[in-house]
Amino acid sequence: GQKISTTEVAKLVSKAWKALHEDERLEWEEIAKQDRRRYEREKLMYKGPWKLPVASEKKKRNSKDPLAPKIPPSAFLSFSNSNR
Repeated sequence: GQKISTTEVAKLVSKAWKALHEDERLEWEEIAKQDRRRYEREKLMYKGPWKLPVASEKKKRNSKDPLAPKIPPSAFLSFSNSNR
């Protein structure tokens, strides 16, 4: 068990992404496009509030509705998550 920092992992994954063959990179781009289309469909169907009302005066930021559609990750982020 060697410990690696998060920044080191990010650098290694970034190098692997840059070294990917064009065909492999296109596969990840297609996954990202499909996820983007899913997000757009879910966003159109979602009827709830995007932001929830502030619970207290101390809390300045509105928190997001947990049922709201999640923004899809980029192709690089999908690749990165599968290679960590």
